[in-house]
Amino acid sequence: MKKGWLISGVIVVLAGGLIAFGMSNGKNVATSNSGSVTEQELYQKLKKTPEGKQTFANMMIKKVLEKDYNKDVDQKDLDQQYDKAKKQYGDSFESTLAQSGMTTETYRDNLYLSALEKAAFKDNQHFSNKDLKQAYKTYTPNVKVSVIKTDSEDDAKSVIDDLNNGKDFAQEAKDKSTDTTSKDKGGKLDAFDSTVDATVVSSEIQKAAFGLKKGNYTKTPVKVAANASTGATGDSYYIVKLNDRDAKGSFQSLKGKMKDVLVDQKLAKDSTAMQSFIGQQLDKAKVNISDKDLKDALTSYTQAAQTKK
Repeated sequence: MKKGWLISGVIVVLAGGLIAFGMSNGKNVATSNSGSVTEQELYQKLKKTPEGKQTFANMMIKKVLEKDYNKDVDQKDLDQQYDKAKKQYGDSFESTLAQSGMTTETYRDNLYLSALEKAAFKDNQHFSNKDLKQAYKTYTPNVKVSVIKTDSEDDAKSVIDDLNNGKDFAQEAKDKSTDTTSKDKGGKLDAFDSTVDATVVSSEIQKAAFGLKKGNYTKTPVKVAANASTGATGDSYYIVKLNDRDAKGSFQSLKGKMKDVLVDQKLAKDSTAMQSFIGQQLDKAKVNISDKDLKDALTSYTQAAQTKK
């Protein structure tokens, strides 16, 4: 399966060096025999860059939303997301972040800002009981599956024959799977539910997994077509085994989760919904930018809010 980057939707902060924002004195940040660089000089340069403007925008959005919604951000969940990404990328974690212009600190900031925005947006959405019940009806809770990936239908059929003849699924995965991220674990994937993104677990594998009984595997190959968004350059054929599934709780116990599901669906359908919402919050907070070079830093948000009116 694809190594999914775990900051989907996060506004990336590239200008980690913008510590000079707001510093207007002449303190040097560097000296040399040829001259010095002051905080003010650095500030004047950085604030005019796209990265500098985005950093300022993120700082302002954080200020506006934190007062009312900081309490709704689950720090334990953020820590888990961070640890999962770190584990997934291993020794290349920091270098992968660097390629996106981030450090571990700015990555944590991104996770927090994204969660803060989502919490604020969710708190301002109102769904009918009917909508929530419909979401509950179509929701499938976490399943734990193992997969064996092959590069041809014939190879997949051969593996299925082996399994039908009593071969161990985990051993077959280690011996024959071409999925480098799961084969050494006997084909085991991280648990997922029906809200998982198709770029992380393909819709074909989801459908196959949700339709299986515990302990069963697919008796025909599951074709996953080439897809640039997942990094799959050719068709693949999977055998999927359901190891376990969570029991589906009552509607009342999952009502909050269903609101999350509907919020995610709303954001997925409308790419400007979050921008518009943030623009509205900035307007309510009466944000006034006095620096002429940063006047347009929040324009994309305020214009989106105006368009929605």
